[in-house]
Amino acid sequence: MHDIGNTVTEAGRGNGRRWLAGVLAAVALLAGLLTLGSPAQAVDLPWGPYTCATGYVWREAVPGDQVCVTPQTRSDTQTENALGPSRRESNGFCKVGFVWRETRPSDLVCVFPSSRDRAYSDNANAPWRLADPGATPRGGVSVSTTYHQLGGYLYATGSGLSANRPVRFYAVRINTVGPYSLGSLTANASGAISGWQYVADIRCRSGQTEPAVIVVLDQGSGVVTTAGTTDAFRRCG
Repeated sequence: MHDIGNTVTEAGRGNGRRWLAGVLAAVALLAGLLTLGSPAQAVDLPWGPYTCATGYVWREAVPGDQVCVTPQTRSDTQTENALGPSRRESNGFCKVGFVWRETRPSDLVCVFPSSRDRAYSDNANAPWRLADPGATPRGGVSVSTTYHQLGGYLYATGSGLSANRPVRFYAVRINTVGPYSLGSLTANASGAISGWQYVADIRCRSGQTEPAVIVVLDQGSGVVTTAGTTDAFRRCG
C-alpha cells in the first residue's frame, strides 16, 4: 500500500524545490537586467560619465579634476605640480613671472601666465571634449521652461558653482555636431544663481522627437553637469 504521508511529504518537497527554483530564476533574470542596464553604459563610457572623447585625457591638476585635455597638457600639468613649490614665495604668492594656475578657484599652483590662459581655455572647451556630455550627473543647477507656440523660454537656478564666474548652458541630443550653445549667466559671490534667471529663447527644430538634455558648464572649474531636460525644441506650433 502506498504511503500517503510520504506522498504528501515528497509533494511538499517538490513544491519547495520548484518555489526555490522560481526564486533563483527571478534573481538571475533581475541580475541579467541590471547587467544589461549598467554595463551597457560602461561599454559606451568606459571611464564613467566623464569619459573623454578620443584624443583627450583627464587633466588631474587637482584631485577630482576630470577636465579633458591633450596628453601634452596633462604631462605639463604634472610637471607644474612638481615645480609649484619652488615658484612660490614664503607668503604664499607666486614669484615674479608666475601666476596662480586656477584650473579651479582652489588651484594656486604657480605657473607661467600662458599656462593659466590654457587652463581657462581648457575649462571653456570642457563640454566638447567629453564622449557624451549629456551623460554627466545632475549638478546643483536646475532648469525650467515656459513654453510658447514656437518653443519656450529657458530659466535656471542653482548653487555650488565657482563664485563670480561664468556659467554656460548647452543643449545636447538635438542632432548637432556638438553641444548647442544657449546662453550664459554669472554665479554670484556665494557661487549661486539666485532666483529663476532667464537663459535663452529656444525655438523648435524640425524633426526633433525627444527632449533635449541641458548641460551646464561651471567655467571657473571646468565641471560639466546636467540640469534637466526641455521640450522646447520640439514645440513647433
